[in-house]
Amino acid sequence: MSATSPLRRAALAVPALACGLAALTACGDQPRDAAAVSTSFSGQVVTGTSTDLGSIVIGWGDAHSDTEITTPQPEAVAARCTGRGDDLTVEITAPHGWTIRAVYGSPVLTVGNTDQQLAAAEIDTTNPLIAAPEPVDWSEPDQLDIAAAVEGPDGWNAEHSGRVYVSIHVDCR
Repeated sequence: MSATSPLRRAALAVPALACGLAALTACGDQPRDAAAVSTSFSGQVVTGTSTDLGSIVIGWGDAHSDTEITTPQPEAVAARCTGRGDDLTVEITAPHGWTIRAVYGSPVLTVGNTDQQLAAAEIDTTNPLIAAPEPVDWSEPDQLDIAAAVEGPDGWNAEHSGRVYVSIHVDCR
C-alpha cells in the first residue's frame, strides 16, 4: 500500500469540495426569488367584503389605505424561498413596510410592519370555529397559499379593528 502524497490529496480534495458545494446549491438551501406571486388560489374573502377577491391583500384595520389594508400588484411584492418540500420557508416583503414569514406546515405567520413600527410577531391563523378551508395552505408542493383574517398581536396598538388580513399565493417551484 503506497502513501498518497499531500499534493495529490489536495488536488483530489478541491474537485470533491466543489461538487459538494454544487450539490448544496442544487438542493435549494440557498434563498431564491419565488417563481411567481399572485392572488390567493382559495377564493376566500378575507376582509368581509368582495373588494379583495382577485387581489393580493396585506394589512390590518378597517379601510383600504397605505397604513391599513393594502392591495399591492404582484410585481410590487417580493418573495424569497429557502429550501424545498418539508423544509420550505417563505419570506414576503410588500409595499408600505409589510413583512411576512411562513414556515412549511405551520399555520403561524410572523408578520411585521417597518413603516408603522409594528414589531414582527407570530400570528396563529387557526380558527377553532371554522374547520375548512385552511388559512395557510401548504397542500401543493413548494407553494404557499394564504387567506387569513385574524386578530393582531396584543403589542400592536390599533386605532381600528386590529384584525390582520393576508391573502396571497407564492410559487416557489
